[in-house]
Amino acid sequence: MDTKKNSGKIVILGIILLIVAGIIVVALKGFHVSLMFGKHEAINIKLDVDADVNKVREICKETFGKKDFVVKGLEVFGDSVQINVSSITDEEKNILIEKLNEGFGTQKTVENLNIKSVSNKRIRDVIKPYIVPMIIAYVVVFVYMFIRFAKINAVKQIVNSIWKMILLEAILVSAIAVLRIAVNDLLISILILIAVAHLSYRVAACEKEMEKMEE
Repeated sequence: MDTKKNSGKIVILGIILLIVAGIIVVALKGFHVSLMFGKHEAINIKLDVDADVNKVREICKETFGKKDFVVKGLEVFGDSVQINVSSITDEEKNILIEKLNEGFGTQKTVENLNIKSVSNKRIRDVIKPYIVPMIIAYVVVFVYMFIRFAKINAVKQIVNSIWKMILLEAILVSAIAVLRIAVNDLLISILILIAVAHLSYRVAACEKEMEKMEE
């Protein structure tokens, strides 16, 4: 019994330390964001030939070295690409054009590079569209729980669901901050999905408790 208590205390202490560490990291460094979330350069170029994205990606590896970059195909006809890179120098522009001309048999110049500086996205602006729908969904579910689970102290069940969801998300967000996992659209979607899954789990658990009571 003592061993279980000690293990529980260690787990609680670990969670507290993780959350505190997460708060400190976010306060000092902020979250580590993916290239598309951070400030970067978006380079559009029309090659006028079939723009093989994989081939362009290999050219970018040779041009930008260890820099982060993302290559996307543009246009219906597949003859244009967009290269997103953390930064680009004049030398890299010349190298990029030279390698694209060699790889695709074109005669483009640096002037054909349409370069636009993209500002960093604020995480709160990204999650803002999800806030109201999530609140509405939670309110609807909590109203259902209040009515459906009145016999098993619905208010207690709702409060438990709220604080456990907050704790779960705090642990995940702290881990993301401490481990410097890049924040992107997919990661935010996963966090939202986890919150929804947790709520579904809590409702299912209450349903089981009601079934036992009614037996």
